[in-house]
Amino acid sequence: MSETIDEDLRAQVKDLVVLASGGAISVDELESADGSLEEVGVNSITYINLMEALEQTMGVVIDPEEDPEYLTSVDSIAAFVEAQRRIPPTTVS
Repeated sequence: MSETIDEDLRAQVKDLVVLASGGAISVDELESADGSLEEVGVNSITYINLMEALEQTMGVVIDPEEDPEYLTSVDSIAAFVEAQRRIPPTTVS
């Protein structure tokens, strides 16, 4: 999966994880863990902050109850964002 994900988007997601963790997690730690959020010890508060940051900066909402698999790694989040960007917006009449 990772070879098709835009590197700029991957970097943005890494930065959001670091920001959401309040600096408790570094980009180097994420890279050492192959982007696994569980491996770097993301806690529930960081997940909440990350979901909020994704919505505010990228305009996507990941529902942890509906789509928990997208909150497992940097690549899964980036793939979700890319997929959402390909879906045309719906208009309400």
